[in-house]
Amino acid sequence: MINDLDIVLRLLLAVLLGGLVGWEREKEEKPAGLRTHILVCLGSTLMMIVSAYGFPGRYPSDPGRIAAQVITGIGFIGAGTILRTGITIKGLTTAASIWTVAGIGLAIGIGLYLPAIFTTLLVVATLMLAVKFEVSVIGSHKPISLRCVIEDRPGSIGAIGSLLGELNVDIKQIELSSAWDGKVILTISLKLPAKLSEEEVIAKIIELDNVISAEWI
Repeated sequence: MINDLDIVLRLLLAVLLGGLVGWEREKEEKPAGLRTHILVCLGSTLMMIVSAYGFPGRYPSDPGRIAAQVITGIGFIGAGTILRTGITIKGLTTAASIWTVAGIGLAIGIGLYLPAIFTTLLVVATLMLAVKFEVSVIGSHKPISLRCVIEDRPGSIGAIGSLLGELNVDIKQIELSSAWDGKVILTISLKLPAKLSEEEVIAKIIELDNVISAEWI
């Protein structure tokens, strides 16, 4: 049987470990941040404690049933963090971190402290370092948008497309809008290769004769 002090320590550990993951998400201004991750970890810890120790000698105890329900139910919260904007889907990583934090809470609740702590460290390291690794090895991991004001002349868009092709930039979508006084706004969604910086792309684009201005949005 678990004592009151052990229960308090487990709940406090859930706040700490959930908070570490939530702090990283909060720092990156993601849809689910510090409070959400703390509450998910804390709640799953409490549910596991209740399942494992809440009914001594009264009913057949099967902590695995509660754990399965927690993991299934957390999917609804994770789905709420996933947003689709145009061709871009955002929030998948945060949804995965919420799901993992629920597992960490379950581990704390049943007393598996080392797996819970080590998993938390791995999660935080992955969230903080994986993006830098992806960009350095395979380039931008998500589409970014470039807005250009160009002269409304034949061949203007083609020149930009040819330049981006020479730079091995992957063009995802092109939109034209706001034509006025012989000028148009061109918005391009693209992904950059690993060794090409955003500053280099802007510098190359600006050199084209028909480009008036260019910026990242």
